[in-house]
Amino acid sequence: MSTPTMASLTSLKDLPDDFFQCPVCLDQLKEPKQLQCLHRYCKDCLKAVIGASQDGSVKCPMCKQDNVVPENGVDDFKTDFHMKSMLEFRILQKCFGNKDLKKCISCSKNTVVSAYCFKCREFLCDECYEVHVKSKMLTDHQPHTLKLDDIETKNLTLDKLAALTEDPMCHVHVNENAKLCCSTCGNLPICVICTYSQHKGHDLHGVTELAKSERELLEPKLAELNIHKVKLYELPKKVKDTTIKLKESVVNVTENLINQHKKQADKIKEKLAKLNNVINLGISNIDNLRREEDIQTRSKFEMELFQLRVKYDNISRATKKKYDDKFNELEENRNDMEQLSRKLESLDFNLKNLTETKEQLARRKTDELTEISENCDQLIKQYENFTATTSSVLASKDDWTDVHCIPDIRTACKTLIENTKIEYPALESCHYLSISDVTEDIYGDVAIPVHEESVVDVVGLKDKCLQINDIASTTDGNIVITGIAREGYSHITVINMKGKVIRHDQFQKDRSRYFALRYCCSLSNLKVVTACLRDEVSIYDVHGGVLSKRNISDVISEWPRNRCVRCVAFDPDNSHIIVGTNSKDVYVFDYRLNYSHTMTLPDVIKSSDDIIVHRGSLLVCEYFGYRPKAYAITMDRPEGKLIYEFTTPDHHNWRPRSVCIDKNDFIYILWRAYIRSQERRFLVQYSQDGRKVLIGRAVVGDAACVTILEADNTDKILVATSKSKKLYTYVLAAR
Repeated sequence: MSTPTMASLTSLKDLPDDFFQCPVCLDQLKEPKQLQCLHRYCKDCLKAVIGASQDGSVKCPMCKQDNVVPENGVDDFKTDFHMKSMLEFRILQKCFGNKDLKKCISCSKNTVVSAYCFKCREFLCDECYEVHVKSKMLTDHQPHTLKLDDIETKNLTLDKLAALTEDPMCHVHVNENAKLCCSTCGNLPICVICTYSQHKGHDLHGVTELAKSERELLEPKLAELNIHKVKLYELPKKVKDTTIKLKESVVNVTENLINQHKKQADKIKEKLAKLNNVINLGISNIDNLRREEDIQTRSKFEMELFQLRVKYDNISRATKKKYDDKFNELEENRNDMEQLSRKLESLDFNLKNLTETKEQLARRKTDELTEISENCDQLIKQYENFTATTSSVLASKDDWTDVHCIPDIRTACKTLIENTKIEYPALESCHYLSISDVTEDIYGDVAIPVHEESVVDVVGLKDKCLQINDIASTTDGNIVITGIAREGYSHITVINMKGKVIRHDQFQKDRSRYFALRYCCSLSNLKVVTACLRDEVSIYDVHGGVLSKRNISDVISEWPRNRCVRCVAFDPDNSHIIVGTNSKDVYVFDYRLNYSHTMTLPDVIKSSDDIIVHRGSLLVCEYFGYRPKAYAITMDRPEGKLIYEFTTPDHHNWRPRSVCIDKNDFIYILWRAYIRSQERRFLVQYSQDGRKVLIGRAVVGDAACVTILEADNTDKILVATSKSKKLYTYVLAAR
């Protein structure tokens, strides 16, 4: 059974000219050879394509599908004798249409012939045609004789053409008619003699029986492919619509960035002008007042002379101090002006960075759409060639054609169905640009207050775990804590803001001779990513308590015996999970824990003990190294490049313990040092580009990790202690 589309191509005139054209030389096919994808090429053209291959396979120039080159090269590719029959008919059609002079097989005259005998494979004139079809000696020739009138009507169908052509000859005994098909040898036509020699013991079938079986096997495949047809042809429109949305999003983001920059720059310029006027007016007034009082003092001095000299000196000193204080006040305004000028420069620099980020993101998403579009075009070409080929084969209703072609059609159909099932999740997000806006805070660095807002002692956690290694927050205000539960076990604990334990799960360590240290970071509203010694990376469902994990050494063959994970981060722009280790290697997975690639850190870094993604770069804390520092590293290539190094709090040997970023892209690093035999912790806030220290303060001595907690539309710094199991929160207030 064929689909409506396939049924429409029952006449040879329905087949387009390019169906008989070689895609390489663009001429009519000569000695057509067929690939596994059903595209066909001239034998010599395909030989040239194979000659350019370096890996033992050939990529189809039409649909880009890889095809394995047989042992004997182009000769072992299947000859498409169904196509050869149709090409033979087209030659006859052209010959009759041009009324070429041909030699008649019976009378041997060169004349305008009117018929062709497919059994004799020779032309006949009009008189000899009548004798040929009426002769009792040539009765078996009558079904294979074609009259010129049949061709001129242009109504000759593929099934009629198949009836005219003679059954194939045995591929070994070329003078013997084929009676059977050998399924063992790819449905080769064989004669009776072969059943006792070369094909003895093989799987042999009658051609009618085998053709029926092949049609029945093809029917469900064609039906399944037809189900995916609508989805296939809708995909180009989806790609086009998504591309339009992406362009609109780029325009909107650009306009928003420019408008925000202009609005905030205008406010700063207005304040600068006001302060400048205040300073100029103040200086003028002070000069006038100073002159007036100097005149009055000099007059008194002249009148009272020596008796008032001491009093004059006192008054002069007091006057100087008073107006020096006023000048100092004006100098503070000048300092404010300089600070605002620096902020204006920072704002301009921020706009430039955001604009570059926007352009890079837009180019990347445009490239993704282009790749999807190209894949779609190739798939449609493959589908249309498959449809045309299948239609022509089924329409011929020739058993030998079916036996020869349908197994290849079924194989190609299976591949085509798998390709049409491919999903393109990137289409759902390609129209959206996720980049940071210009900050709305005109004047203010975000600062850490002098005193912590609150201290939470997690109820019951002290009895359930030995140590806290890491923390993460969820958008509903809950907090996820990970660390060591007891020897051989790690824990994941979910608590609310009041310290009440909502869920506590313990997991036995796997493949590790170390304590079961476990680290975490936020993945989505309901899930966090965790990493546990020695090589586990996992996703934890906060509400359901389900842990889906993967051992990195199962997918990384060169994982050394002494290597272990140290931290984990999530890259929302690329949906990548990034795992840091006690080496320079950082491993990247997708959100389904499928391994993507490995990134190597610069030589200056020996290990990554905490990491986070910030504006397309990777921030790395090296805590256990010989030269402990914090760095910003590029992420756009397998070998990360050093961008800059973070400034340490002071001259002491500070080690970076943990790093986090607030919603305005300010960076916070928790540092640790031993000062006068006492363990100290210092929390430092850095500018959005990470190159400037804004403010810092000492925090509790056993602080282990920090994160940002978003609750009631307010960002708070959340600090967790390792052994006392307490949480300290700090409000981020504008200065």
